[in-house]
Amino acid sequence: MEFAGNTLSAVFWGLLVLSLLVAVHEGGHFLVARLCSVRVTEFFLGMPSRFKLSRKSRRFGTEFGITPILFGGYNRICGMESCDDELLADVLMHIYRTGSVRVADICQAFPVDGDRAHAILTTLADWASIRMVEGEDKDDPAFNTIPRDAALLCEYDAGHDGAAISAHADGDAYELPVSADEFLESERRHVYQGIRFPKRLAMLVFGPLVNILFALLVVVFALSAVGVDTGSTEPVIGSVHAGSLAEQVGVLPGDIFVRVGEYGISDWHDISDALDVLLAAGEDFDIEVSRDGAGLTLHVDIPEGEAVDLIGITNTVSKVRLPVGEALSAAFHYAGQVARFALRLIDPAHTLETIGQSSSIVGMSVIASQAASTGLFDLLLVMAAISMSLGFMNLLPIPPLDGGKILFEVIQLAMGRPVSIKVQNIVSYIGLALLLALFVFVLRNDLIRYVM
Repeated sequence: MEFAGNTLSAVFWGLLVLSLLVAVHEGGHFLVARLCSVRVTEFFLGMPSRFKLSRKSRRFGTEFGITPILFGGYNRICGMESCDDELLADVLMHIYRTGSVRVADICQAFPVDGDRAHAILTTLADWASIRMVEGEDKDDPAFNTIPRDAALLCEYDAGHDGAAISAHADGDAYELPVSADEFLESERRHVYQGIRFPKRLAMLVFGPLVNILFALLVVVFALSAVGVDTGSTEPVIGSVHAGSLAEQVGVLPGDIFVRVGEYGISDWHDISDALDVLLAAGEDFDIEVSRDGAGLTLHVDIPEGEAVDLIGITNTVSKVRLPVGEALSAAFHYAGQVARFALRLIDPAHTLETIGQSSSIVGMSVIASQAASTGLFDLLLVMAAISMSLGFMNLLPIPPLDGGKILFEVIQLAMGRPVSIKVQNIVSYIGLALLLALFVFVLRNDLIRYVM
C-alpha cells in the first residue's frame, strides 16, 4: 500500500509540476509568435493524440487544449518547414478561385506530379492559408479555403474582422482583389519562415528563456515571501522526539539549557558539543534547565551497554525572509550553477559524469512528490530547479531541441542560404537518437535509484 501511495503521489506531483512548466515554456514561444504576427493554430499540453479536450479562441483562432499523453506539450506554429516551390502562389490563387481541391485537381491544373502537388498543398495547409480536411479516404484529403475578411486576414491573424469572417465558411470561393504573388507574400508574412532572422531567433529563444525567468521569480518568491526555516542558535528546545532519551528524563519544548554535565551553555553549539563528549563517554550526567523562570535539574541515565548518539532534541525554528535583492542574487547564483551543469553535458570530459547525476521524468516526479510532502518552500525550489534545467537543456545545440534549431538558423545566416530539408532531417534524427539514448540511460538510473 505504501508503494502504491508513493507512486500515485509521484505521478500526481510530477504531472502537475511538469505540465505547469511545459505550459510556461510553450507560452513563451506562443507569446513571441503572436507579437511577430505569426500564426499559431494549436497550443496543447500533452503530445499529439486523437483524444483531446480543446477550445478554439475567437481572438487568436488558436485551438487550446490538453491530451492524455502528458509527457510534454507543443505549439503548432505555422511555416516552421521551408518550402519555396515556384508554383505556391499560383496554386494558392487557384484554390481560392475554386474553393476546394484535391491532389488530382492540382495535377490536372498544373504540370506537376502527385508528390509535388501534395507537397505544395501540405505547405499551404501548414501555413494555415488553406485547411486540410480528411474524408473517408484519408490518403486523398480535400484542401479547402478558409474564411477571410475584406483585408484577406483569417481567424489566426491579429486584427481580423470576426464578423466578416463569420459570414464565410470553409470551401467558399473568392475573387481576390490582389495578384497571386501579392497574396502569397501577404501570407508569407504570417508564417515562421517568412519573418526576419531576429524575430525567428526570438521565437526560438523565448521558450527556454521564459523557463529560466520563471525559475528566477519562483526562487525569489520562495526566499523573500515564503521564507526559509532556519534553526535558532539560542539554547532553547524546539521539540522533543517521542520515545527519546530526552523525553524519558523530562525535557520539554521551551526548556532553556543552562548546563550539560560540567559544561556551561550559552548557545546551541555548546549543547551539541557537550552532548557529543558526554554521550561518547557513556556515563550518566545532569542537565540544568530553566523552565518558566525556575531552575530544574534533570538526570540522564545512560542505558548500560548501549551506545547512545542522540538524546532526541531539536532547536527552535523560525522563518527567515531574505530581502528581494539578496534573494535575486541567490537566484542568479543558482542559475549559473545549473547553466554550468548543462554545459558539462556536451563536454566529452564530463558527459558520463553529468548523465549519472541527471534525472528523467521519473526522478523529477519522485523529487517533486518528496518536496511537496515537506512543504511549500521545498516544492517551489524543486519546481524552480526543474524549470531552470528545462530552460538551459533546451538551449543546448542539439536538434530537435530549441538550441538545435537556433544552430540551424545561425548556420543559414552565415551561409546566406537555407540548409536543405534533407540535411536538417538527417541531423535531427541523429540528435533525436542521442536524446532517446540519454533518456533511456537516465531512466534506468532513476528506476534503480527510486524503485528497485
